[in-house]
Amino acid sequence: RWRRPSLRFYNRQDGLSIDNIYPICEDAGGTVWLAGNGGLGSFTAGVFTRLPDTRGITALNATRDGRFWAAGGGIIYEWQGEWQGGRLIPFFLFSDFNQHHVQALWQDVQGQLWIGGSDGLFVLKNGRISHYTTQDGLAGNDVKEIFEDRAGRLWVATYGGLSRWEQGHFRSFTEADGLASNSVRTLHEDADGVLWIGSYDGGLTRLKDGKFKRITTRDGLFNNGVFRILEDDRGNFWMSCNRGIYRSNRQQLNDFADGKISAVTSVPYGKADGLVNTECNGGQQPAGWKMRDGKLWFPTQGGVAVIDPKALSFNQLPPPIVIEECLIDGVPTDLTSSITLNPRQENLEVHYTALSFIKPEYVQFKYKMAGLDQAWVEAGARRVAYFNHPPPGNYTFKVIAANSDGVWNEMGASFTVRVIPPFWRTWWFLSLILAGITGLVALIYERRVRLAQKTQAGQAAFARQLIESQEHERQRIAAELHDGLGQSLAIIKNRALLSLGKPDDHDRALTQLEEISEAATQAIEEAKEIAYNLHPYQLDRLGLTTALESMIHQVADASGIAFTSELASLDGVLSREAEINLYRIVQESLNNIVKHSNATAASVFLTFDVNRLNLVIRDNGRGFVPMPSAAANRGWGLTGIRERARLLGAMAEIHSEPERGTTVRVELELPEISLGDSSRQ
Repeated sequence: RWRRPSLRFYNRQDGLSIDNIYPICEDAGGTVWLAGNGGLGSFTAGVFTRLPDTRGITALNATRDGRFWAAGGGIIYEWQGEWQGGRLIPFFLFSDFNQHHVQALWQDVQGQLWIGGSDGLFVLKNGRISHYTTQDGLAGNDVKEIFEDRAGRLWVATYGGLSRWEQGHFRSFTEADGLASNSVRTLHEDADGVLWIGSYDGGLTRLKDGKFKRITTRDGLFNNGVFRILEDDRGNFWMSCNRGIYRSNRQQLNDFADGKISAVTSVPYGKADGLVNTECNGGQQPAGWKMRDGKLWFPTQGGVAVIDPKALSFNQLPPPIVIEECLIDGVPTDLTSSITLNPRQENLEVHYTALSFIKPEYVQFKYKMAGLDQAWVEAGARRVAYFNHPPPGNYTFKVIAANSDGVWNEMGASFTVRVIPPFWRTWWFLSLILAGITGLVALIYERRVRLAQKTQAGQAAFARQLIESQEHERQRIAAELHDGLGQSLAIIKNRALLSLGKPDDHDRALTQLEEISEAATQAIEEAKEIAYNLHPYQLDRLGLTTALESMIHQVADASGIAFTSELASLDGVLSREAEINLYRIVQESLNNIVKHSNATAASVFLTFDVNRLNLVIRDNGRGFVPMPSAAANRGWGLTGIRERARLLGAMAEIHSEPERGTTVRVELELPEISLGDSSRQ
């Protein structure tokens, strides 16, 4: 491939006696001045000349009024005389000139000379100099460039941020305000009054209407180094960096900063374009210059690069795009207008390219899988697209490309992709799963409804049984009152009437009184028995432990069953309600033993274990077969035991087998307490 170089490069072979060049500018007479390690040189009529005794020049400035300034080694020089045959004359000497390294010069509209160096900013007026540093509000003490905009505001680029001098005060800006980097190297004001800020390592920043916008390599910029910004007559920015020179369109940069486009295009120029040394220099003002003829001069470490934007051709031909190959799981597949991914085929790889003989390495690509990607994927110069585990569906892959001058082929190339789902992701399988889940939910719901109904039925049965037991208890009490207490009172009444009927028969009256006394005694005992069954008054009089002992004695004496008991002292431990429920559990258990067990021996144990109360009642009677439902076990008696245990917050267990007796066990959790003495019998 042969092509004409895009730029002209000057070095020692062309008569340039200075290799490592930093500041460059053109004076009012059209002479180009270059300064570097070899001193100060000029370029006039195609000839390079080196001025003697000019080593150490580090900054240049050609003013609007035709004056020419140079600085180096702490000395400010002014050119005096004609452009041909003139010389540099020391204009100002710092008292400690060996301590100053001047990097920037600027003469403002008021004639003041601003000097920037590694130790802050100076202003020289009428032979007097003022010094400003960060203590005065300057963003950084290492000043790289000074610039005055059309509004008369002075801007200072430093390695600490950007500062603006206005009305005798500094206003500084840093990355926190939106700068791309605090290492600011160059400033440029465009025709619209917008300020563009270049940095050493952070990219480009636009300042418009008081708002900053960063533009970096992630947005399409060729490099994050922006050492100098020069604008050509076509509205393109030319920027230098450590990897060469690159070009971006100002309107495109503005469109990106305004959010109209998602990326910018940069066209780089390197060795293939004639740039012998790609490492450009910056940090000493001015690090590049736009000459009167429109040519752009940039300093490098091996000479000077000159670009004539007018002579550069613009490639208006959008590059044709070709999809070269498709791989499914790494295996090439026949590429037609459509491809299909079967189940278990998980990776799609698409290779594409664009046909251009003009800087093909800088062709840019975008691709999108329509139906899967919401936006274009910025692929840059990459020519492969990867799709891993695409979901089932129908898609269209499309790729577009732009040539090195940013002209896009919007038509691009495309093909359709069909991803077949595995059976477990098909609609019918998902429908079956949904139906199964629905059925399972319905089954669980029905089971819960049945359980709730069963629980309600049990509660209703328990309520009925409770009501029946209460009615039975009323009937028993009524019968006892009628048959026992009522009959005794009737006898007392009749005996009294007989005594009153024969008041003269003293012996008969005494006999009747004795009968009345016996009947009254019997009536009192019957009343006590009824009251005892209604409420264990012994608890109030004797306490729980003694009341239980008394009840066990009475049952043992009345039934002939041999009882063994071990009762821990519980007086004052439980609440009144808890004592009654525990008493009734023991009472009901003993009644069951007497009435149903035919036992010859039984035992009652009431003990503490740390903070646990344990009640165990056993007999050696005939036992029974427990029913499946606790509520149905042996009628109201066992149900009452369980219900009273539940009210206590305890667990009641009833174990029984035919001919092997019955055991009632109740366990109750209690707070830790001091245990009393236990009594044994």
